[in-house]
Amino acid sequence: MALRQLMLAKKIEQRKAALAELVTQEEGFNTRSAELESAIDEAQNDEEIAAVEEEVGKLDGEKSELAEKKSKLEGEIAELEGELEQLNSKAPSNDTRSKAQENERGGQEMNKRTTNQDYFTREVEDFYSELRSRLKTRANGNVLPAGESGAELIIPDIIVNRIRERIGDYTTLYPLVDIVRAGGRVKLILDVDTKEAEWVEMRGALKEEDDSKLTAVEFDGFKVGRVVYIDNSLLEDSIINLDDYLTKRIARSIAKALDKAILVGTGSKDKQPEGILPAIPAANKKKAKADYKELIPLLGLIDTGEDATGEIICVVHRQTYYAKLATLSLHVNSEGKDVVMLPNLAQPNFLGLRVEFNNYLPKDNLLFGVFDKYTLIEREGTRIDMSAHYKFREDQTAIRGLGRYDGKPVKPESFVLVDISGTTGGETGE
Repeated sequence: MALRQLMLAKKIEQRKAALAELVTQEEGFNTRSAELESAIDEAQNDEEIAAVEEEVGKLDGEKSELAEKKSKLEGEIAELEGELEQLNSKAPSNDTRSKAQENERGGQEMNKRTTNQDYFTREVEDFYSELRSRLKTRANGNVLPAGESGAELIIPDIIVNRIRERIGDYTTLYPLVDIVRAGGRVKLILDVDTKEAEWVEMRGALKEEDDSKLTAVEFDGFKVGRVVYIDNSLLEDSIINLDDYLTKRIARSIAKALDKAILVGTGSKDKQPEGILPAIPAANKKKAKADYKELIPLLGLIDTGEDATGEIICVVHRQTYYAKLATLSLHVNSEGKDVVMLPNLAQPNFLGLRVEFNNYLPKDNLLFGVFDKYTLIEREGTRIDMSAHYKFREDQTAIRGLGRYDGKPVKPESFVLVDISGTTGGETGE
């Protein structure tokens, strides 16, 4: 091992030993807390209460100082481990693994370094230190001074991006649609036309279209949010754990709201995006048997205009897929023999078409479409703010994670909804 790597390993070892000592001190705080609880019960007069109160203040201060030291050490350890992994990955190796395996390992190491070293920057640490300070004020039963109470904390861009990535982990439709990120709070009017560019002479000027010919769609920015209750024990935990808890819950709840809105959103009257299902024209709503010979021709109803790009995807309730679609791999050939192709249950598909599950879609319905014909506006400025109340009984503090979105299908003819609950074909008559 090179000298630089030996030095890094030694530094990591020293900091882990220091971290272990802090953990031991933290366990001692639990004993002191129990003793102070007994002292509070036994206090008989103002002098004894004041003495106990002073000790409680000292303990709180020591806890806060220890938490900051732990957070700093954990950040240093993560940074050193990331640097050591990077050096190790560049070192010569007698490993006989394939190139693909090496690339996979490299990708995993890069992800780990990004999570530990590149993510927990000073900006992120300062944000969580301020958040933890405010939450502790709430946890102690105090109210922030006027002007600060309920004051919002703007999430750093790096945390916003982490939440966005995690939204993709918990949603099935969000990664499929056309996402436009925009700042500000004013309404947007976007030209969503995808017609071909115009040819002109080398020095010629392009013609400007009449405004009446623009395919313009107006978008707003509706608020979506989730109240997250943080147990006070997490306030004493590391920044890494607090970040994981907070970003995961905000991302998961917003993901569910987005999936539902993209599919069945009722629009501006309910302050939410417009969904695909309410916008599908009557001619693209059909009934059919759960039979591939009836279902495949209905894909021809998908109309994307002159734009022939875009993947056709089938969205279905998970129970409907396993109960009705997966079994369509069994059919009879021209010789009257049963032909079976086992379905790939790990990567669901319908006769080669990609299948995505979404349980907001009614059972016994299939939604075929080119989902980049749905535009979702994602406004900048995701933030969190504090609740004015504290749940004393549960020892929890409430915060809110907020985002702003709007969206609508810009070409509803690009989607087909098929009801396979009955036994006859034909239109629904809607």
